[in-house]
Amino acid sequence: MSWLVDHDQLHQALDLTWVTWRFWWLQGHAEELARLAEQILAKSQALAPRERALALSGAGFGRLSIGEQASGQALLEQSVPLFRQVGDKLREVLISAVLGHLLATGHEYARASEYLEQSRAVLRDLGDEKFAGSEHVQHLADIAVTYNFLGQLRLSQGDPDTAARLFTEGWAAAQGLPDRFTILISLYDLALSSQAQGDLSGAAEHLTQGLSVAAEANDRASAAYYIEALATITRLQGNAPRAVRLLAAAHSLLARGSGWLHLWVPRAPHGDDVLAAWRSCLGDAAFDEAWASGRSIEGRHAIELALQEG
Repeated sequence: MSWLVDHDQLHQALDLTWVTWRFWWLQGHAEELARLAEQILAKSQALAPRERALALSGAGFGRLSIGEQASGQALLEQSVPLFRQVGDKLREVLISAVLGHLLATGHEYARASEYLEQSRAVLRDLGDEKFAGSEHVQHLADIAVTYNFLGQLRLSQGDPDTAARLFTEGWAAAQGLPDRFTILISLYDLALSSQAQGDLSGAAEHLTQGLSVAAEANDRASAAYYIEALATITRLQGNAPRAVRLLAAAHSLLARGSGWLHLWVPRAPHGDDVLAAWRSCLGDAAFDEAWASGRSIEGRHAIELALQEG
């Protein structure tokens, strides 16, 4: 795609970037994707509104993927009115939903709700409109993302029942998509709502299912986030040694590379305060033994351990 940019074939480069960005992101090429998106953005001032919006949003996602959330969010915000201007409702829904999610993670709940409800309103306006090809895929992705992010917001506000209904709608759409991006988000979110409703077995089932999806795709970073969440459920079920072993295995996986899932789901607690509480509960000797056992597990064996114990 760099060749297309170098030869000012920006329209083709933009379309190709939007079609392939999930592959770039999920295969660990986020920095390369971000660099390409910035090259396109630098040449986009004279583009028509649709292409300019694609360049802004593409660069916004690129910056998010390398941890530059503030500037990435700013670019996404610039793209929304342009998508609205040209009548690209499908991408307007996606970007608005992502902005709502980013605002919610920053505890700006009122603005987050505005963006997310705007996305849902546009989806309702579209109603039963039929889409084909890439637009059909985008429509399903819009539904999955919007309802998952709305559910996360409702869950953070103490309404797990509404969150569960929203997550279920998102999951239904995600199952019709050809990649695992929204599937992993949906299963993780469903586990969170099950946990909040007191259904620990249901939460573990969703997490095990999602972990299997991540394992099948050899997506170790996403698998690590699932194992972290499984560790929390395991501790709540009363098996502290296994929980510590799982958490240590997740840390071992993450030490070999970070992923993208934490951008889109509320990550399970895993900081020093959590470890201190688990150590206090289990005792120093038992904690250290379980932690060392988990840390010694290599790569895919950590995933296999979690699946076996789940």
